[in-house]
Amino acid sequence: MRVSTWVWLAILAIATAGSGLAAAPVPLPPQPVDVPWPTQAWPIGAPAGGVDGTRLDAALAHAFVATGPGGLADTRALLVVQHGAIVAERYARGFRPDTRFHSWSVAKSITQALVGILVRDGSLDVSAPAPVPAWQAAGDARRTITLDQLLHMTSGLANQDDTQDVASSVVVAMLFGNQSARMAEYAASLPLIHQPGSYWAYSTATSMIVADIVQRRVGGSQDAMLGFMRRELFEPIGMRSAVPEFDAGGTFMGGGFVYASARDYARFGYLYLRNGMWDGARILPEGWVDYTRTPAAAPNNGVYGANFWLNLTPAEGQFKVLPDGPASAFAASGNDGQLIVIVPTQDLVVVRLGEMHASTWKTVTADLAAIVATFPASP
Repeated sequence: MRVSTWVWLAILAIATAGSGLAAAPVPLPPQPVDVPWPTQAWPIGAPAGGVDGTRLDAALAHAFVATGPGGLADTRALLVVQHGAIVAERYARGFRPDTRFHSWSVAKSITQALVGILVRDGSLDVSAPAPVPAWQAAGDARRTITLDQLLHMTSGLANQDDTQDVASSVVVAMLFGNQSARMAEYAASLPLIHQPGSYWAYSTATSMIVADIVQRRVGGSQDAMLGFMRRELFEPIGMRSAVPEFDAGGTFMGGGFVYASARDYARFGYLYLRNGMWDGARILPEGWVDYTRTPAAAPNNGVYGANFWLNLTPAEGQFKVLPDGPASAFAASGNDGQLIVIVPTQDLVVVRLGEMHASTWKTVTADLAAIVATFPASP
């Protein structure tokens, strides 16, 4: 198993913390010995001692106050896992525990997990140049872009998400326009405008390139990719509601298109809370979650790790997932407030799914911060 490369990357990033990047990630909490893994069903319990139940109920209720058209609550599902058990779970009218919700960019974090599995097996090396066929011609500067830079969104490609100018938007053209039939091919065709590693730019097209790398490595076809995802990730952790979407060319839309239940999104977050382990089996390679929590080293980044958002100090134009929340938190985040928030210091996973018609992003994240604040740090 090729473990040394990405462990070395995590150690390198930690060693540079004194230059203003970030401190070493806090330790991840262990699985309680008396709590079963939620592969078949989630344990259901009450919050552990020290939680003010009245305050928690008020915070949960406030998350459902904002409404959109027709009076439907913007928050459609809200779930809290503490110490391996669901301790709070609420749904808006018309939604249930078995309802599938659109991931939007939470899928980027799922794509990152698939990369981790291939790193675990020695099939990919994040420090090596990304194996993208379109970049291999002699003299093509893109051939130096590493998989690590793709995961950290520092590729330097002209592919930043921008929906303000729809006519020139890469993400709009790729997902909904004339490039939607073969998204990865379009994403890989975009030119280089920054030195790789020097500039952070959030990009759905980048995650399509990564998804295509994974798919070609596991066989290339839609069936091969779906089989790999189910066999290596979804089935082992009990994420059985998950339905990934593929473009017209049969490539996994790893930048934004998975559908799953709130409980299954919680399982995905729980895999990262438990350091990539699941019921005695290593799903993600040792050190991968610390690598996940390593910020991109570009000077215009403060809160983006390897396809996860970190609750650190934002650079200009960025945001914190949990304002006034623990710095230990990190999250898979998607459009309209799809969030899987992982909080190691409180041993929590918080899942919020829905829309943001009436609510602002700051209101959604403040609601989640208020929920987390009701849980004391684990001893």
